[in-house]
Amino acid sequence: MNTEQYFHKGKFKLETIPHEMRMSHWVYAPVLIDVETNTKVIDLIGNIWDFRSATESSESITIILARYPDGAKEYELKLYPAKGEASINGKLTKISSVVKVLDAIV
Repeated sequence: MNTEQYFHKGKFKLETIPHEMRMSHWVYAPVLIDVETNTKVIDLIGNIWDFRSATESSESITIILARYPDGAKEYELKLYPAKGEASINGKLTKISSVVKVLDAIV
């Protein structure tokens, strides 16, 4: 798995950090970093969300996640960094609230 990807002409770096949930069960947590300020935009380390893929458009970065242990259902996290907004499966929220909203998904 590619553990480092860059988006929006190098402005954002997406790292995937593996951490063990249970014996031999690994989750690859995404961390999106604003390269210019070296601040974390999203940090899911230690959480139950497993990175699947990421793509970009001119305005957004889309990250596909699966919830551990049920990896069958995927969730689309679309980030609009310039606006400070995000959507999770189409539901709008602030980027600062993404972890809280993801944690509430059962």
